[in-house]
Amino acid sequence: MNKYFDFLGSEVSGVDRDRVYVIPVPIEWSTSYGKGTASAPEAILHASLQIELYHPTLDLDLEGTGIVTLRPKVGGKEDLIAFVKEHRSVLREAFVCFIGGEHSITPWILEGLGISGIGIVWLDAHADLRESYLGNRESHACAAKNSIPFGKIVEIGVRSFSKEEREYLARDDRIKIFSLWNEEAREAVKRLPDSVYLSLDYDVLDPSIIRSVGTPEPDGLLWNDLMDLLTFLFREKHVVAMDAVELCPVENDETSNFIGAKVIYEAVSRFLRREVQHEE
Repeated sequence: MNKYFDFLGSEVSGVDRDRVYVIPVPIEWSTSYGKGTASAPEAILHASLQIELYHPTLDLDLEGTGIVTLRPKVGGKEDLIAFVKEHRSVLREAFVCFIGGEHSITPWILEGLGISGIGIVWLDAHADLRESYLGNRESHACAAKNSIPFGKIVEIGVRSFSKEEREYLARDDRIKIFSLWNEEAREAVKRLPDSVYLSLDYDVLDPSIIRSVGTPEPDGLLWNDLMDLLTFLFREKHVVAMDAVELCPVENDETSNFIGAKVIYEAVSRFLRREVQHEE
């Protein structure tokens, strides 16, 4: 695999080993409202170069920590699954962040990783539990439903779902859903297995934080809510990998791109802080 340093720049490369892989996945094929998720990975990588490497809240310097960008050619489902399967032994030795693209990629990533007995923390404004959407069973609107075979799911930040999805929730105890990050949601996350996968749709945040998303919904998580959630998750669980999806870059809104990059930076920093503590 060719290695690049497009996320945060070359200063984050490590001399001993790779601790974090950032993988752009510009797949967009079933978006049903706002278009443009295919351009999100490059926008996020570009914006990340403006982020300070020292994290003052965590007292953590990311310089030299071993963050690598990989650039596989993935044009669709089969390409993505094949890449992850081929390199799964290497990817499992690090923390991997896949930058989408649309949310349909999540079950494909889980299939490729082949990790059993995990929990899934799903941050999203929408339930994504439809059986099919517009005749498509692998639509972004079905992504959580298609991820259930890989582990129990706790969804947080959901404030929009269909009657069909509500009926499904009533009969399947493998998934719990919360509109807020609160004590009930914390307890549900605690009950998940120790190893979890994090899937983050940027529309989980209130549009006052990030506006350029595929389907914005008002009254989402605020920045401090998300930071508290990430701190809790990386402290309480072993987060094996994550994706960040559904940013739709638009002209004259560099803020959304930068905040999108900052979200990934915050997750990666919390992973690395835990690694540093274990090494100490």
